[in-house]
Amino acid sequence: MIDKKSSDVLAAVLTAIAWFWTAFECSTIGIDVFDAILMKERTGGLFVWMLAAVLTVLTVRWMRPHLITRGIMAIFMLMPAEVFKFTRTMVPDSGFAPVQLLVALMYVLAIIGMYGMFYPWKIERIFGIGDGKEHKAE
Repeated sequence: MIDKKSSDVLAAVLTAIAWFWTAFECSTIGIDVFDAILMKERTGGLFVWMLAAVLTVLTVRWMRPHLITRGIMAIFMLMPAEVFKFTRTMVPDSGFAPVQLLVALMYVLAIIGMYGMFYPWKIERIFGIGDGKEHKAE
C-alpha cells in the first residue's frame, strides 16, 4: 500500500501530466475555435501552458479525493489522440487489419476514462482499490 505522502505526490504528477498533455493537444490540434479561445495569436501560444499550470495547482488543491484515479482516467482519454496519429495511416481502405484491434482498444480506454473522470469511486470499486466510496472535493 502507498503511504499518504507518496500518494499525494503520485496524484500531483499524474494531474500535471494530464493537464500539460491536454495543453499540448490543444496547442497542436489546429482548430480555429480552440486557437481563438486559448488566445494563441495574442499570447504566442503561452496562455495554454499557463492555464495548464494553474489548473494543475487548482486540481491538486481542490480535488484531492480520487485524484490518482482521475489522473489515470485523464491519460486514458488522451492516449487515443497520440495513437490515432500513426494508426490512421495503417488502416486499410477495406478489409480487416490487426491495427483495428488497437484502435478499438483506444476507444474502449477513452470510454473508461470518460466514465472514470465522473465516477472515479466506481472505477476504484471495480478494481478493488481505494474505499470505493464517493468523497466530496475538499
